[in-house]
Amino acid sequence: MKAVLLVKDYDKETNTLGEIGCREVDKPQIVHDDDVLIKVAYASLCGSDPNLLKGLFPFKAPFQWGHEFSGIIEELGPGATKKDLKVGDRVTGNFYKTCGACHYCRNMMEQFCPYPEENPKAQAQYFVLRESQVYVIPESVDLMDATLIEPFAIAVRAMERADIKIGQRIAISGGGGIGLMIAQLARSAGASTVVVVEPVESKRQIALEMGADVAIDPFSENLVERSEALTKGYGFDAVIEASGNTKAAESCLEIVGKGGTIVYFSMYDMDYNLPLNLFNYCYHKEITIKGMFLAQLVFERAVEMMVRMNLRPLISKVYSLDECKQAYEDQMSGQYAKLVFDCQK
Repeated sequence: MKAVLLVKDYDKETNTLGEIGCREVDKPQIVHDDDVLIKVAYASLCGSDPNLLKGLFPFKAPFQWGHEFSGIIEELGPGATKKDLKVGDRVTGNFYKTCGACHYCRNMMEQFCPYPEENPKAQAQYFVLRESQVYVIPESVDLMDATLIEPFAIAVRAMERADIKIGQRIAISGGGGIGLMIAQLARSAGASTVVVVEPVESKRQIALEMGADVAIDPFSENLVERSEALTKGYGFDAVIEASGNTKAAESCLEIVGKGGTIVYFSMYDMDYNLPLNLFNYCYHKEITIKGMFLAQLVFERAVEMMVRMNLRPLISKVYSLDECKQAYEDQMSGQYAKLVFDCQK
């Protein structure tokens, strides 16, 4: 079968990016009693996928990659009986399996499980997950849209971390796929003002289509002045940083209002430290700053919520697996919201 692999590692000495390629590999087999073999229909690129080429993940070439997908069950292990899954079911899944028994899992913090099983190998024609990781797609959600469920779960959790209330003013920094999903969720949740900050014009247009009231270009507009005008000088009640850009991360501190909340959930450079004046932001303004890692406990609710969402405007291009190099180049350009592989093309 065809699969997208990391075929060359990042070279730290020369700062040369790793390389991605489409290769023929063995079709995965049922190994565990609760395994589920899935024929992958679509797999989307995550905004963090290019970090594989930058050496920010522990995986070494050759390594099969991808974690956002939708597909159809082709085979079930004999022990996959707890969720009433059937051959032919349309499904998606969470690539990150936790143990369920450790301190963190038993205290609703599964994202910190020290014994996870990671299986990010979905950019392929076939893919195996354990039964507990697999979710049936609602009938009204098609397979292409369903490939966005995993990133949508991140958007759902970011909303919950921000603790957004009806009537609040919300800013989203970054108009990538997840940022734009958050814009639509914020509108659905009753935010009075939804603002997306994004330098790419095509993404700003999608932001308005997805429910944002205003889309600001931080390169051509004064972000602080515009934010003050939009919030009557009070600043935003919640700011969600979705770009992974360090300058954008700093600008969030300038537009959040007193008593407001900032959520940082993107992957930033590992050696970056956010400059933070504790007296000004935490003591004087009582800003709440939250981080976020994964979305283990909201995944099932995200699947159910998909019936209320319109995420198709996010999908900018569709590629075959053979076109993976071009897809990754396009992802790294920052010009597109979501890029998708048709894995059977």
